[in-house]
Amino acid sequence: MDSQTYWRNRETEQRKHDIRDEREYQRHIEEIYQNMIDEIEKEINGFYGKYARKEGITMAEAKKRAAKLDIEAYGRKAAKYVKEKNFSKQANEEMRLYNLTMKVNRLELLKAQIGLEMVAGFDELQKYYDEKLTDRTIAELERQAGILGKTIQDNAKAANAIVNASFHNATFSDRIWMYQDMLKNELNSLLQTGLIQGQHPRKLATHLRKRFGVSQSNAERLLITEMARVQTEAQKQSFERNGFEEYIFLALGTACPICRALDGKHFKVSKMMSGTNAPPVHPRCRCSISAYEDSEDYEAWLDFLDKGGTTEEWNKMKKESSGMSATDEHIKWPGKKKRITKEQYKELSEYAKDKEISLEGFRRFDGDIQVIKQAIDDADEIAVRFPEIKSGRKRITISLDEHMSADDFAVTKGHIIHINADAFRNADDLAKEYESLSKEGWFVKGTNYRSIIKHETGHVVANLYGINSLEIAMDITGSSRKEVMRYVSSNLSEYAGAFKDGSEIISEVFSDVFGTDNPSEFSLRFIEECVKIKEKRK
Repeated sequence: MDSQTYWRNRETEQRKHDIRDEREYQRHIEEIYQNMIDEIEKEINGFYGKYARKEGITMAEAKKRAAKLDIEAYGRKAAKYVKEKNFSKQANEEMRLYNLTMKVNRLELLKAQIGLEMVAGFDELQKYYDEKLTDRTIAELERQAGILGKTIQDNAKAANAIVNASFHNATFSDRIWMYQDMLKNELNSLLQTGLIQGQHPRKLATHLRKRFGVSQSNAERLLITEMARVQTEAQKQSFERNGFEEYIFLALGTACPICRALDGKHFKVSKMMSGTNAPPVHPRCRCSISAYEDSEDYEAWLDFLDKGGTTEEWNKMKKESSGMSATDEHIKWPGKKKRITKEQYKELSEYAKDKEISLEGFRRFDGDIQVIKQAIDDADEIAVRFPEIKSGRKRITISLDEHMSADDFAVTKGHIIHINADAFRNADDLAKEYESLSKEGWFVKGTNYRSIIKHETGHVVANLYGINSLEIAMDITGSSRKEVMRYVSSNLSEYAGAFKDGSEIISEVFSDVFGTDNPSEFSLRFIEECVKIKEKRK
C-alpha cells in the first residue's frame, strides 16, 4: 500500500468518528438555542400579557415608564444568573450593556430581559465550544503521537493555545459573541417592527424562531469549521515535533472542487496556512493532511504500521538494531583459524570481568585476543562518563557474531554489542578496512578502528537513556531535520547523515569525542546534552 492510500484510509476512518461526535455536539447546540428561545418567548408573552389591550400593544404603551417592581425583578434575575451560571469575563462585559436606570421604559426593559437570556445562552455556548474544541485538540495530539511517535510535552497547555488562537483575525469566542450581537440587533428590530405593526405575539414568535434558526446554523457551522482548524494545527505541531518538513493535503469524502484541486499535493509544514493550503479551506471543510517524506524508510515505516505495528515498536526495532557498516563494497576478511585455547579464553574472561564488561560467545573466537581486550578498554573508557551502562541486569555486553554480513563491523541491539567475528580476527586487516573509509569521510575523519566499539557504545548509551539524537542535533544547530542531516554529513561523517532518523549521529559523536584528539564543538556540546539527560534519569 502506497503512503497516500495509507493516510487517506486512516484519515477517512477518523473523519467518520469526528462526524458522529459532531452530530452529538449539534444536538447540544440546538438544545442551548431552544432553551434561549423558550425563555425569550416567555418574556415576550409576559410583556404582552401585562401591557396589551386585546391582542396588540401600541408603541406608546411600550414606551411608558417601566414599573419599579419590574426593574427590581430584572435586577434579582440578573444577579441570580451571574451567580449560578458563573458567567465568563465576556458575558459579564455583555451584561454591562443591560444596566438599567429607574427611568427605563417598558420596551427597553423587555430588550434587557431578552438580552439577559441571550447572554446566558451564548455564555453556555462559549463554554461548551471551549470544552469540545479542547477535547478535540488533545485527542488529535494524542492520536498523532500514537501514529508518529513523539507527543507535545504539555498537551493541555498546547491545546489551550491552539483553541484560543486567532483565525482570520478572530477567535472562536469572538465569533460566538459576534453572533450574539447580530441576533440581538435582529431581535430588537423585530420587536420594534412588531410593535409598530401591532403584531400578535404568535406571529412575532414565528419570526423569532426563524431568526434563531439562522443563528443556530451559523453556530453549528462555526463549530465544525473550528474543529477542523484545531485538528489541523494539532497535526502541524505534531509534524514539527517529529521532524517532518512536508505534508500532503487529503481531500476526503465528497470534497468540493477547491479541495479536490489540492488533493495529493505536498507543501512545506513551515508554510502551512489553514484556508489556503490546509483545512479548513472553507466553512464546514472536513478534509485532512498527513505527514510526507520521500524515502524508502518512510514507506517501510508506513508498511509496518499498516500490518498492525506501532511507531514505538518501529523505533525500538530500529534503535536496537543500530550497526556500524562499511559502504556497499563487499569486504573480504581473512579465513577462519584455530580457536583460542582455554587459557586464552580464561585470560580474556578475567580481563573483561575486571572491567565489569560482559562477554558472550568467545569460546569460539579464533583471532587475536589483544583486539578484544582493546574493545573492552574502549567500552570501559566511555563507561567512566556513563557508568550506568555497567550496572543492572542489562549491563554492556560484547558478543561474538559468526554470521554477520561481511560489510558490518558491529551491530548493537539494546545493551549488547555484536561484533563481526571475521572483522575482529586480526587488528591489521580491521585497521586497513576501517581507516580507508575514515579517510574518505564515511566515518569520522581522524578516527581508527578503535572507534568501532566507541561508536557502538554510543548506541548502548542512547538505548539506556532514551536519547533522541535528531532532537539534540536540531536543538544545538537550530536547524530543521533536513538541514541537520546535511550538516552532520558535511561536518561529522557521511555515515552520521546516512540514516534519516538521526540514529547514527550519537554513535559518530562518540567516535569523534572519544576517538580523536580534536573533536568538533558540535560533538562536545552533544556529549554535554547526553550527560544532562543521564543526570535527569538518575
